[in-house]
Amino acid sequence: MRVPLGWLREYVDFELSAEELAELFSLHSQEVEGIDHLGVLDGEVVVGEVVEFGPHPNADRLFVAKVDLGGEEVQIVAGASNPYPGARVPVVLPGSTLAGVGKIRKARLRGLESYGMMMSERELGVSGDHEGILLLDGDFEVGRPLSDYFPVGETVLDIDVMPNRPDLWGMIGVARELSAILRTGFRVSEVDFDTRGDKTAEFTLRVEEPDLCPRYDLRRVSSLTQGRAPVWMRRRIHAAGMRPINGIVDVTNYVMLETGQPIHAFDSSKVRRGIVVRRAGAGERLTLLDGSTRTLDADTLVIADEERPLVVAGVMGAEDAEVGEETSDVLVEVATFDGRSILETSSRLGLRTDASGRFERGLDPNMVDYAMGRVCQLLSGLYGGQVAPDVLRHYPEPVEPWRVPLRLERSALLLGVEVDDREAGEVLEGLGCEVSREQERAFSVMVPTFRRDLRREVDLIEEIGRIVGLERVPEEVPSTNLPGGLSVPQRRLRTLRRLLADLGLAETITYPFGPDLWEEVLGLPGDPVRIQNPLSSEENNLRRSLLPGLLGAAARNRAFGERGGALFEIGKTFELLEVGEREAALRFRFSGESSGGLEEVSLVGVGERSRLGVLMFGSFQPQGWNAPERRAGYFEVRGIAERVVPGALFEPPEGDALPAFLHPGRSAWISSNGSRVGWIGELHPETAENFDLQGMPVAFFEVELSSCDPDPEPRFEPFVNVPAVGRDLAVVVDRGVRVGDMMREIRSLEVPILAGFWLFDVYEGEQVPEGKKSVAFGFSFQGDRTLTDEEVDAELDRIASRLHERFGAEVRGR
Repeated sequence: MRVPLGWLREYVDFELSAEELAELFSLHSQEVEGIDHLGVLDGEVVVGEVVEFGPHPNADRLFVAKVDLGGEEVQIVAGASNPYPGARVPVVLPGSTLAGVGKIRKARLRGLESYGMMMSERELGVSGDHEGILLLDGDFEVGRPLSDYFPVGETVLDIDVMPNRPDLWGMIGVARELSAILRTGFRVSEVDFDTRGDKTAEFTLRVEEPDLCPRYDLRRVSSLTQGRAPVWMRRRIHAAGMRPINGIVDVTNYVMLETGQPIHAFDSSKVRRGIVVRRAGAGERLTLLDGSTRTLDADTLVIADEERPLVVAGVMGAEDAEVGEETSDVLVEVATFDGRSILETSSRLGLRTDASGRFERGLDPNMVDYAMGRVCQLLSGLYGGQVAPDVLRHYPEPVEPWRVPLRLERSALLLGVEVDDREAGEVLEGLGCEVSREQERAFSVMVPTFRRDLRREVDLIEEIGRIVGLERVPEEVPSTNLPGGLSVPQRRLRTLRRLLADLGLAETITYPFGPDLWEEVLGLPGDPVRIQNPLSSEENNLRRSLLPGLLGAAARNRAFGERGGALFEIGKTFELLEVGEREAALRFRFSGESSGGLEEVSLVGVGERSRLGVLMFGSFQPQGWNAPERRAGYFEVRGIAERVVPGALFEPPEGDALPAFLHPGRSAWISSNGSRVGWIGELHPETAENFDLQGMPVAFFEVELSSCDPDPEPRFEPFVNVPAVGRDLAVVVDRGVRVGDMMREIRSLEVPILAGFWLFDVYEGEQVPEGKKSVAFGFSFQGDRTLTDEEVDAELDRIASRLHERFGAEVRGR
């Protein structure tokens, strides 16, 4: 909302500078986003009369004027050709400062002196017109300061009005708010006019959709002698951010800016028999004022006559009943429409107007009377219009003020500062409420209909707090009985991020939205999660895996010349769920309330899962002076998976197929605590090619975040200063025996002197019987003293015996 301060002073008195006013309003009401200046910021503008006017002798596009400034004749060089001898023009004198131009000085242009400057409408802040010099009418006295007629400079506050305060979309609402902050009064223009015009009842009014149009008033103004709106009105409309158009339209826009209530005027001669508020017919077409032709549907509310639509209600009018320069008889519409309906219509048609923006937020239907009166008053006073004595009105259910109880003890509890009875009453009355005392420190507050956001006691307390000043609240750290620090899940997540970073991985955050390519290339089981209102055609799916986002990040890195890298992401994936009871689901979506013990995910229909994804691609050098270069592969990512998922098992598919984007033979399921938690493997070459990673090795794993539990406890083990004893053990087992099972069995023996062991060979061939394989392990034994061969051999025999008992293993070479 753009608020010209010169206009604002008509309603409320204040002596604050623009900067002080902006700070005050931001602290107590709405944020002021900026301060703009129009016209002459400093200096003087006088009314001059052109005595002579002709072309510049030394320039084709310049003109020279002799201008009488009231006893003094000066020469001015101008670029506009519209002045003529006898015309009265605004002249800014040298030494003045002009917004957007700077200081005006005496100048010599192409050999001729120029004293000051004749001003266009844009330079004076009257409109955006810069085609010619502003020509004043004969009521302006030569030599007199133009500021005697209207301000020559203007300062405008750009206020960011919150959606719950539609009352601040008009100058009256802003003035009321400012007067409440300053604890002073404010005033509005009195409405007074004669009612001797042709009757409105010569037309009819029918509202077929009362739910979408709770109030509609129609009044006729005839015998108009239309001309341009006066300079002061056009100047205010321009300063407030709108474009002056013609006399009648400028009046309706002026009153809208004043009251916040949009107004529309029909050319009565173009309205056939009467006005009908109805839904559009399916396929009905309408050519709007912007020249576009729109096809409407049955969800669009229109204002029509008895034969055709004339206006998309609350959005934009049509050419068929447009008010023009020749219009002398109008029907003035002031109405209230359902905000949701206007919002949906505006979005559906792709039209955003000043009117639709106001209607969307919900307007006060009781402002209609005053707005109608102001329009009729201005049309009568400016253009000699004759106002009809009657009004056609549809207002079957008048909106009445409502009462809200207020306890000041509750106010002190919520605000943290005491507010006395008198001050609280003054604040609320300044905001337009009626306050009556019920008992000690308890009030009954009658809320006006223009403050629809004040419904509860806490709303009134918030109003008192912001007007009194939240800076009065003492700075005090609230006490709490809860211990500080991170929760267990937070500590676990932080440890996980630090561990992955220590392992040389970089964290990335990718968008959860993606194109159909994700589904086509990855081929994940189940149905895709489609978005009904995507931000773009390339973002119409919610991700079901973290892989595509990480692949996209890898592709961008490769495009910038990187040979490889290691990335990880912790984020949400989504999956479709069967929706429970439909009515309960709709109630939950609109109100957030669930009933019948149903889980929220069954009401929403989409489940979220927190997951960890790790991706390596190409060859890369981790940070550190002695870190070797690494190449992406199955065992590289498996090593990381083993670090973050305790007790992880890697199971081959064996009939339960892995996703098609993984390389067959180089991939596995990841299990933990008896349940499957994710998958691991190298990327299939065809999938890599679809993500512009062809010819580059890519390995990836993805697991449930709940399965990740990196050990956060640092442990110190004392150094052993005695040599270790190494032994090898090769055993022959059936081909189907899993090496991992054998290694777990060895660990379960808990050999006290076993410092470590590893697999170094698996062999099947001529020296091994058919259906058998040889598995060779290396062992390192170490104790707190030098071990003897007998001690080491005894433990090695115990290990061999356990493998024989469990797996039928026979030691090779015996």
